[in-house]
Amino acid sequence: MHSLNFYTVEEVADILRIHRESARSLIAKGEIEGMAIGRGKQRRKWRVSQSALEDFIRRRTEQSQPGPKPLRSKQAVKPKRQWV
Repeated sequence: MHSLNFYTVEEVADILRIHRESARSLIAKGEIEGMAIGRGKQRRKWRVSQSALEDFIRRRTEQSQPGPKPLRSKQAVKPKRQWV
């Protein structure tokens, strides 16, 4: 049987090592898939599944991988200034 793990905004922030408002913003924007729980009077309560958090981390890791450096043509290189 599979167990479902859900994290609070604070736990997501701790895992990602970011501020809780940054985590809340990522969830609100939809970058991290979250579920609104209850009807908070001041602020919604969010929960994020473990798989959604893992997907976000995987996507961010893939985006941050450096690709090959573009080749610079000789025309793109600025000539050195000569002082007179």
